[in-house]
Amino acid sequence: MSAVGVAAVILLGQSPEPREIRFSSAPYSPRTGFAIKTEARLVDVGVVVRDDRGHAVGGLAKDDFQVSDNGKRHEITAFSVQTFFPAGNVAAVSSSPETPASPPPPATPAKPRFVALVFDDVSMAVGELFYAKSAAKKFLSSGLAANDRVAVFNTSAGLVLSFTADKTALSQAIDNLAPHQVKHDSIGCPLLTEYDAYLIANNLDSDLEAKAREYANCSGVCGPPRPVACKDARLGVQAMSRGIWEQVRGQSLNTIRTVQNIVDFMARQNGARMILLASSGFMSGTLEFDQDQVIDRALQANVVINSLDAKGLYTEDAPLSSMGSNVRSITLHQLLGTRPQEESNNAMNNLSNGTGGLFYHDNNDLDLGFRELGMQPEVSYVLGFVPDSPDSHYHHLKVSLATRQHEHVQARLGYMSVAAPAQKPLPERAIDREVLSGRELGDVAVRVEAHADKLENGKPVVRLALVCDVAKMGFNESHGAHMQNVRVIAVLLDGNNKFIAGKEGLVQFALKDAAYRDALANGLRLSMSVEAPPGAYRLRTVVSQDNDRHMSAVTQLLELQ
Repeated sequence: MSAVGVAAVILLGQSPEPREIRFSSAPYSPRTGFAIKTEARLVDVGVVVRDDRGHAVGGLAKDDFQVSDNGKRHEITAFSVQTFFPAGNVAAVSSSPETPASPPPPATPAKPRFVALVFDDVSMAVGELFYAKSAAKKFLSSGLAANDRVAVFNTSAGLVLSFTADKTALSQAIDNLAPHQVKHDSIGCPLLTEYDAYLIANNLDSDLEAKAREYANCSGVCGPPRPVACKDARLGVQAMSRGIWEQVRGQSLNTIRTVQNIVDFMARQNGARMILLASSGFMSGTLEFDQDQVIDRALQANVVINSLDAKGLYTEDAPLSSMGSNVRSITLHQLLGTRPQEESNNAMNNLSNGTGGLFYHDNNDLDLGFRELGMQPEVSYVLGFVPDSPDSHYHHLKVSLATRQHEHVQARLGYMSVAAPAQKPLPERAIDREVLSGRELGDVAVRVEAHADKLENGKPVVRLALVCDVAKMGFNESHGAHMQNVRVIAVLLDGNNKFIAGKEGLVQFALKDAAYRDALANGLRLSMSVEAPPGAYRLRTVVSQDNDRHMSAVTQLLELQ
């Protein structure tokens, strides 16, 4: 398994504000179709049975279970018991020597399990990320099974450390995570939170008048004080809300797509697959379709997403006020209660419920959260049944106990019934076709420079510098800023044109006049790095803008030692 690293650095004569340049990235692999396959037309269902205290129940047999597929009962044709062994402990738990026990059911070694720890460092504040990192490290020390492999991701850069069982390396990777929280609240005139902007921009707020009055009071846009805000004040608040919401929505969309790319990355691993997403939440209204895309891919790839709310047990925010605040605007803010925090949790809840995972929230004990979401139970069962003919539809599963009534049964919610030949390809973009085409293109004013280097740990890495000719890149003016989006994909191919490693980055520019003039005068430079094993490679770099309408592509030969 190769590892991929990336960092984006903007080098200008003066540093722009964080909101002027946003960078997100994720692991990249060529877009190819995939689908869940059932060997010998057998559907496997992992099951955990817990008692009233939450402890896993052992000693059950095949006849204790019942399985229904879309309401139709199916005979269980395969059955096995899996036992959790902590990493480093190869001996099964034995019964007390003083009290001989009946022979336990035969245990079958579990398939390798791949766990992706994903830290939403864009949403978490310093304290929230600190406690999430601490809980994750405790989970690593005691919650991993002997056959677990763990990778570390963040939402600002993507892959931090690829799958490994090296707890020291994993702990170091988690220690190196830093917050990149970006808040889009307007603290000027008027005061607009991200939630305010979401409501107003999407015409969900019937009290636009309160914010318009606030704007009128602090800006004088309506002239002398009036009992109601003027049209210009309402239009001004709506325009500001749309600008804030556009930024919030873009950031949330990047987070969702990063999770989607991680799902695609997990789909290539041969074993059980689980994502543990630690986040303080993000606004996801109007992004339901994008969430459904992630859920569909996760279901097809058999990836379960568990989510943990790093905010813990939250209360309503303290009242906020600005120069133009009045009793009505402050009262309306108080009446919102905890709705903004609840709205920010919707995406995590949807991703977990939609993939058969768990959502841990309203609890400050993040140590317990990581254990409940990430640790394999002491005893679990795998039931297999022969499904009906594939119909390319999602099938709902229900697993119950035939005789016992007091235990709680946890099992996957369903599966995609897909015939093996009818593989559904992933949506392919124009830039994906160019990545492996080998053509030389020059429609984007970006020059690519690359050289071989080594990381501090001695591992080989490709350093790329993308030098941008700002004057020729066609920046557009909008909302008082110079706007442009640049997408970069860099891949390493071996001598047989086989994909080895890749990374995709998206840079969103919203440069103010000063930063834009400085970029024109001094240039703009993007830096990326791709880590891979030693060897001779073809480095293929594709840069696009304007939704892939303009692209540049270059291929270079490189050798990593």
